[in-house]
Amino acid sequence: MFHGRRRQPPRGTHVAVQGVAVAVKAQMKYLGLVLDGKWNFGAHFTQLAPRLLGAAAALARLLPNVGGPGTVCRKLYTGVLRSMALYGAPVWVDALHRKNRTHLRRSQRVLAVRAIRGYRTVSAIRGYRTVSWTAVTLLAGDPPWELQAETLARVYQYRKDARERGLRPCLVEVKQVRVAKVRAEATAALMAKWEEDLRSPVAGAATVEAIRPHLSRWVPRKRGTLTYRMVQILTGHGCFGKYLHRTAGREPTPECKHCGAPEDTAIHTLTECAAWGPQRHLLENVAGPVDSLQSMVTAMLRSEDRWAAVASFCEAVMLQKEVAEREREEDAAADPIRRRRIGRRRGRYARLLLP
Repeated sequence: MFHGRRRQPPRGTHVAVQGVAVAVKAQMKYLGLVLDGKWNFGAHFTQLAPRLLGAAAALARLLPNVGGPGTVCRKLYTGVLRSMALYGAPVWVDALHRKNRTHLRRSQRVLAVRAIRGYRTVSAIRGYRTVSWTAVTLLAGDPPWELQAETLARVYQYRKDARERGLRPCLVEVKQVRVAKVRAEATAALMAKWEEDLRSPVAGAATVEAIRPHLSRWVPRKRGTLTYRMVQILTGHGCFGKYLHRTAGREPTPECKHCGAPEDTAIHTLTECAAWGPQRHLLENVAGPVDSLQSMVTAMLRSEDRWAAVASFCEAVMLQKEVAEREREEDAAADPIRRRRIGRRRGRYARLLLP
């Protein structure tokens, strides 16, 4: 009945197990996986997606962009959700078609945005606007979950083949070394495939081009905390005229409000805007010339002092831009599109800004 051509078994069909009637349906749940007759695991991911999004939303409420837990705690929460999503990966890894991948990516993006303290705004035209999935996973150092599923499947297959060949080392250490070697090889293959995918990003190209050359150092790094305002510079999503005009729909023009340039972008703020000359001078005294996002990332990865200098520049500049934006929101004579956002989170955030 389960593997037949019919989508549904005849009405009333059941299996009696010790006097208990178990109904026969189009799917069945076994060890936490929802199986269907076609083995495409569509029902599994359809039921898993709401649970992942619910858990991601619950954890995201514990991770405010300004303040809140540090990087270690954020990575821990991300790992919790990853474990839920990748449960049984060796079984369903070959069924990751487009729809199933979408379910995984949507959940991964929700928590990754909070993990990196990503900028999120409400657009009057397009609703919520956040950083792209490609850029947010790269900044978080969390490879796509479908690639991580392949790594888990590869390690599982090695263990399975070893058991079938009767290879059962007496010493636990020997077995652990072999598995660790296979896991390292699988991880290297994952990173190579991820880097290849990043060569042609669909969105977030500027962020990807800045970090991709340093991917092998960016992901496993042990130091360096991304701040809310640093991420605005790295992604271009923040208090920039171009973003607020074209993406968020909250500025009448993309011009820079601080120097009068026709277009205010992250690159303009970092390398050109005359209003931030003193801050830029302090940055270059420590980190050297910074003329692009890639040179900024290069400096950040060289030493803790350079990372701190970049963070200090981002905090000083973006904080002033946020204060100026808040003043434009409160100006009664401003364009109607510059309306003030409301809500408890906005209130808590506003109290952290300079008066």
